[in-house]
Amino acid sequence: MTNIPRPAEWRGGRVTGVLFVALMAPAVVALVVTAFRSQDAPTVFVAVTFALAVCAFLAGGLRTRVFEQVKPDTDTSVGRITLRYDRVFDRLSRVALALGAAGGVVFVALVPTGKLDLSLTPGQRTFFPLAVGVIVIAAIYGEYARHIHGPPRITFGVNALEINRTSSRMSFRWDDITRIDAERIGSWPKRDVVFIETTETSRPYAVGDAPCYTPGGTALYAMLRFYWMNAESRIELTDGRAVQRLDDEAFVDSGP
Repeated sequence: MTNIPRPAEWRGGRVTGVLFVALMAPAVVALVVTAFRSQDAPTVFVAVTFALAVCAFLAGGLRTRVFEQVKPDTDTSVGRITLRYDRVFDRLSRVALALGAAGGVVFVALVPTGKLDLSLTPGQRTFFPLAVGVIVIAAIYGEYARHIHGPPRITFGVNALEINRTSSRMSFRWDDITRIDAERIGSWPKRDVVFIETTETSRPYAVGDAPCYTPGGTALYAMLRFYWMNAESRIELTDGRAVQRLDDEAFVDSGP
């Protein structure tokens, strides 16, 4: 939990998280029922791995979006502060992807031939493997990109801010940033994001995973705004004092 007030634009995010979990829960029940009823080993394997993958995914969502039990994972070993995903959420996400990929490979291989004990129409036997195949490829690529580029992280330096999203990287000079604001975007489910706008780009950059770094994402938002508006305090990013400030949630927002 956090004592930092939630931005007005983000209020109601927990309700969205609860509704999303409630909508996904029946899928888990259906998969478990399929596993118990089937006498076919491949079908049981697919149902169990998919059910466990969804459970791990939902557990991560509950931790970050509903209960907000995230613990900031910080590193100050290079004279600047690197903030990574909450370790428990990160592990749950990787487990969900691994289980989903394992079950997905079997699903894609056997569904078109009718060798899984599932009630699917001819159209579903064609479309579902394609959709699952895309997810499997994305999961495998995500793990490969993570191995090459490292995990998602945000690095606070004296002169610049760097955001790594496994397969992409963006760097912003503090002096080039003109706006850091909280917004809620999308249709449903809406996403709570931090918008970063610079003098060099017309479109703002959206940080959509703030709740994965700090409880509710509010401390990350406050930290970004604090070091953007207080250049004299950025020296703290080199000697570890910023970590203590983050732990104490001592970010005074003096801007608009």
